[in-house]
Amino acid sequence: MKKVLKRAILLLLCALIAVPLSACDKRRKKYTDSYFGYFDSFAEFTLYTDSEEHFEHYSDIVERELKKYHEMLDAYNGYDGKINIYSLNEGAANTPMKPEPELFFFLEKSKELHELTDGYTSVTLGAVTAIWKDAIKNGVPPNEESLRNVSEHTDINDLILDSDEWTVAFADEHLKLDAGALGKGFAADCIADILSLEGCKEPFMLNLGGTLAARGEKPDGTPWLAGIQAPDGGELDGISINLSRFEYTTNALSTSGSYHRGFEYEGVIYHHIINPYTLMPENNFTSVSVNCSSAARADALSTALFSMSPEQGQALVESLDGIEAVWLLADGRVIKSNGIE
Repeated sequence: MKKVLKRAILLLLCALIAVPLSACDKRRKKYTDSYFGYFDSFAEFTLYTDSEEHFEHYSDIVERELKKYHEMLDAYNGYDGKINIYSLNEGAANTPMKPEPELFFFLEKSKELHELTDGYTSVTLGAVTAIWKDAIKNGVPPNEESLRNVSEHTDINDLILDSDEWTVAFADEHLKLDAGALGKGFAADCIADILSLEGCKEPFMLNLGGTLAARGEKPDGTPWLAGIQAPDGGELDGISINLSRFEYTTNALSTSGSYHRGFEYEGVIYHHIINPYTLMPENNFTSVSVNCSSAARADALSTALFSMSPEQGQALVESLDGIEAVWLLADGRVIKSNGIE
């Protein structure tokens, strides 16, 4: 019975719903709203509709869900009456905890993406990323010995998910979770699903701090397109990502870049994307962008590819169906996977 109930809720929350859209409805106008304070970033919702009231209704839903997922995936703050990432970090080593289904599904997805990326995207890297968070705030690199010590407590196998009881437990009392590597992508997928479940049939795009999720074609029949940002703030010439490639389902683009959060110390750039094997940020790239049908997968892969060598990353992308990527190297060169125009 529990497994049947779990499957029903999973389908309700996260299933991709095909919705017929009218590509020739010229009456629809473009409406855009912006949101601040969620996921420590800027968020934006764009919808083509013939009703401003209709747009405001769905914009309110977007903000409601942004708040929900921001609080759910917050590793540094607790919220009354809620079990979130912070709550699990504080208590799951002492006794199994039962979070809301969405958080349980997030942790299941995290384990799946950890395996997909060979551990280069890890939700259990929280003890390491917490040290780097303070280092970035203070502008001084952390002590390497302290990083090595806490890295002993980052094993994904110490995150115990009971799919019958829907509980979360830590086998290591020092284990800490951090949703940063795929939280925005997971939230974008789920918010897109909620909009469809709430009756939104028009084409729309979500932008959660550089992680994009789009559905449907624009009213004039043209696809959603996204450019890749160059270090100077412009767009790279000649690169266009078609976000309508997967018709009527979520299609996503996520960019991980070293220019978002970081500092320079004694001539070396330190940023927030940490290689879980070296425990240090890598400087092979300025940014890595991934295009696929899932924002969570795109988010996780762009993070992972940033820490891999170009050869490792290209091999991984070519081994996966429906994945395209663009690497902007630190020296200004660009590498594109085969399907990128």
